[in-house]
Amino acid sequence: MRQKNFLFAVLGLVAVFATGCGPDIAGICEAQEACYGGNEADIDACVASYDGQRDTAHGIGCGDEFDTFVACSEPLLTCASQPTGDTCTTTADCNGGAVCNSDGECEAKSYGIPIGNQDACEAERNAYSRCN
Repeated sequence: MRQKNFLFAVLGLVAVFATGCGPDIAGICEAQEACYGGNEADIDACVASYDGQRDTAHGIGCGDEFDTFVACSEPLLTCASQPTGDTCTTTADCNGGAVCNSDGECEAKSYGIPIGNQDACEAERNAYSRCN
């Protein structure tokens, strides 16, 4: 009986540590959809996409590289707006995903690592890219 309880305790610890490790994929997806104006379905699709990439990376022996690259990138991700150069009176005047701002200009949202920080995770990106 003692051995059985020990086994369950060890399995419980493994489950706790396994779910707490790695990058916060749900957090990344929530922030991305907050930037773009998505909903729960968009967040779920984003998480599924990341999970698929992660599963593939783990399947080819590159799970650590994937996790390290995403964890490095995570704090660098930001939401930004860029003017498209088009004028507008409503968002309907703007093309695909852009919104009309209060100045009458279309702005496109982007979520990613700003150009000035692109090199911050270069070593991690290179290590992961060797796995493809």
